[in-house]
Amino acid sequence: MSQLHVNHIKSQVESDYTNLIDLSDTNAKDKQLENFFLTRALAAYSLEHHSQITPRTAAESIVDGSGDNGIDAIYYDAKSKYLFLVQSKWIHNGKGQPENGEVKKFISGIKDLLNFRFDRFNDKVKNKEVIIKNAICDPKTKYQIILTYTGINDLAEPSRRDFADLLQELNDASELVYLSIFNQKRIHSSLVISSENLEPIDLTIQLKCFGKITEPNIGFYGQVNGVEVYSWFDKYRKRLFAKNIRGVLGETDVNKEITQTLDENPEHFWFFNNGITLISDSIEKNMVGGASTDVGQFLCNNLSIVNGAQTVSSIGKFGEENPKKLENVYVPVRIIQLNGAEENFGQKITKANNTQNRVKNRDFVTFDLEQTRIREELLIDGIDYRISRGEYENNDKISFELVESTTSLACASNDISIVVQLKREIGVLWDDLENAPYKKLFNPMVTGRFVYNCVRTQRIIEQSIKAKELLLESGRDKSIVIHGNRVISMLVFNTIDTKKYKENKFDFDNPKLLEVMDNKVSDIFELIKGIIDSDYEKAIIVTLFKNKTKTNDIFEKIKVANNVYKK
Repeated sequence: MSQLHVNHIKSQVESDYTNLIDLSDTNAKDKQLENFFLTRALAAYSLEHHSQITPRTAAESIVDGSGDNGIDAIYYDAKSKYLFLVQSKWIHNGKGQPENGEVKKFISGIKDLLNFRFDRFNDKVKNKEVIIKNAICDPKTKYQIILTYTGINDLAEPSRRDFADLLQELNDASELVYLSIFNQKRIHSSLVISSENLEPIDLTIQLKCFGKITEPNIGFYGQVNGVEVYSWFDKYRKRLFAKNIRGVLGETDVNKEITQTLDENPEHFWFFNNGITLISDSIEKNMVGGASTDVGQFLCNNLSIVNGAQTVSSIGKFGEENPKKLENVYVPVRIIQLNGAEENFGQKITKANNTQNRVKNRDFVTFDLEQTRIREELLIDGIDYRISRGEYENNDKISFELVESTTSLACASNDISIVVQLKREIGVLWDDLENAPYKKLFNPMVTGRFVYNCVRTQRIIEQSIKAKELLLESGRDKSIVIHGNRVISMLVFNTIDTKKYKENKFDFDNPKLLEVMDNKVSDIFELIKGIIDSDYEKAIIVTLFKNKTKTNDIFEKIKVANNVYKK
């Protein structure tokens, strides 16, 4: 049946992408021209499916051609902060999979792109250089790698191993990169969903250990298996969240924690996760499970997820490489029926579920007595230190908040492990208020004036780092400054006598202070660049400074240099 499936796929992409795919660079005819079209159209369709963009936008993302360095399509979704990278292989007979050499070329191209080696790419990629650089320089960007092909076979072990090595390298510090093997089976399954356009989603959901609420409105609750949740995401993507205020956007720390639980403690997922809330016009239980509440199946009409988008998207991304890894995952679920409820009840549920936010670890910092003391000390001097999340966000000369104070004290800490953690995920620094690293930053010896002066210094350093970035022409050098900003800041702090901060004797009004900082930043950058060029030439800068071992090695070598490090 594989040939029949390939014909179905071919009909779909021809219908969607004829007259949209640019073939002006091919100089090909007949069969060869058809191959170019089908390969590019498949890449575009894969983007359309994974990112839920229009066919025209997907077609405009094609970079396939001479000098593409193994990458056939590139698309950046600024709203969700996802950079999509696609390699496409059209296999006419529907058998086999991409050759390992093609996979290696794709992986090499990904590394070149992340390291800003645009001289290795064609003009199609270079025309997207600004967008790509901005995406890679944003620490919140996630990466979706898509290998799509019309062969029925699973990816061969050598290619799987190569991708596994790439993911291990890129995700050694935090979960940044996801892999989707979009083969014939998955492509063909998506065609039915694609043809439904924006028709209502009707799903049969199987709940384990379920219960029912009848007053004042009808609802069911229970547990749904992770493989089933993955299947929702794989089929419908963003359509699942059409009525969700935030969609799949938002807290990357949440997504990281969810993924970590899926990977390390799948059997504990039900205990750790807040679950999913769905609304449905109607809910009807079928006869599966009989009268028992151990298991039941529920037909849900016009269904939408109004809370739990982070959970569903994280499970979906995690399962794309191997859904079987989700077999031991169970997710708490509520399904609420709208028929028979008051008018606008669905909107009220959506609003309440998306505004009654979960408590974050930084919220507990509010109750730390050291924070209260620091805030009160600064208030005496007319300085506003905001601890609580949700307070007004404007920072000025006499105003700052917890994120800025934590960042500044971390950079002034002379502790590379804290700086690396700051770069990876600042929220971890607030996890345990009774022990390090939090207590190393906020303790009885840290005065309000010291915190404030560290913040003022950090602002000047960041201004100098930004100025240095603007002066650099090389994309890789810019990446070092952008992603190594916290390490640079720490090293600058270590050229300053911070004892003067406590005594308030540091001269922040010195007109040459910014020039001095500019010179310090420039000198430290040259040291770091020299070490990276010598010892980490092939390193991917996006993740380098999130790796504790590699960053510590760079730090120790700079200490040996001894010409900028005062300790």
